[in-house]
Amino acid sequence: MISIKIDADAVMAGEFVTGRVFWSGHRPRRIIVAAVWETVSDANKVRGVGRAMEHVPRGAEETFPFRLLIPHEGPITFKGELTGVIWKLKVRVDQPGFDEFAESEFRVSAGRRSRRSPG
Repeated sequence: MISIKIDADAVMAGEFVTGRVFWSGHRPRRIIVAAVWETVSDANKVRGVGRAMEHVPRGAEETFPFRLLIPHEGPITFKGELTGVIWKLKVRVDQPGFDEFAESEFRVSAGRRSRRSPG
């Protein structure tokens, strides 16, 4: 069984989504965590991976932290009349037999822009 705890349900583009992954049962070979985005539309579906990481469990460990950078260019989360963009944290537990999967949504907002002083 897998569970995901994301520290904040919203992050800015260019910042990190952080949290922990918990599992129980068999000791997995590896665990893959990815911050992914996808369009929500009846027409054209598009997906992308912001960042991903792999964790190889050691000993009796049943949790580990993750920290994934959301790209500065986004895309940001939005919901329009015809389409939208959502972000999810997806986890795959690679183990003997059948792999396990879990996911949890979070929001990405526009990042801060640096301001140049007149000069």
